Amino acid sequence: MKKIILLTILLATSLCYSQNEAANWYFGNNAGINFDTGTNTVSALLDGQLATDEGCTSISDSNGDLLFYTDGITVFNKNHQVMANGNGLKGNPSSTQSAIIIPKPQDPDIYYIFTVDTQYQNTPDEGFHYSEVDMSLNTGLGEVTNNKNINLLNNTSEKLSAVLKDCQTENIWVITFANSDGNSDINNSFYAYEVTSSGVNTTPVVSIFNFSITERRGYLKISPDGSKIACANIGE
Repeated sequence: MKKIILLTILLATSLCYSQNEAANWYFGNNAGINFDTGTNTVSALLDGQLATDEGCTSISDSNGDLLFYTDGITVFNKNHQVMANGNGLKGNPSSTQSAIIIPKPQDPDIYYIFTVDTQYQNTPDEGFHYSEVDMSLNTGLGEVTNNKNINLLNNTSEKLSAVLKDCQTENIWVITFANSDGNSDINNSFYAYEVTSSGVNTTPVVSIFNFSITERRGYLKISPDGSKIACANIGE
């Protein structure tokens, strides 16, 4: 198993959001870090419940107070308890970028958790999905709604990233790397899904390239201005 730990956090530009949403990171085996932007101090967090080798993601509110975090399979609320309906998401402990949390534009209560699976110990790859979290439910502790494990692609790589589209709409592009037909292991296309104030647009913008990568492992990162994508692969 790969011993790579990735914390995937949406760092939107300061023109649109404060960076307090990324104040608390939970990752690895019960590890965590708090970044206090008010005092410019960094401290360890010892209350995390994750036990994951790879991808995970956390989100806080604009004041830097923890909302929830996940390894792409189980969602934990701010009290470090399993969130209501927070089990069984379709990420994977051996997926490089197992999950990413995206806020719904213009709605302070709704968040989306996007997940990418992988083939692990001969388990089938369940693909690319998203689930909705409503923070107004369960007395503010949040709940994964019935909009859970909504399938977007049957097969994809372990790569998942996001970038702010613009400061006017606050829409966000969520991007993964997959095959042009969404089913094969031979990856040659970027799929960009737009998250708007209406929700997740399930019709992606697909960019096909004249090369193919059979290796699904590795990271996908996007420059803050959205003009560049870096796609790293293990072994190719």
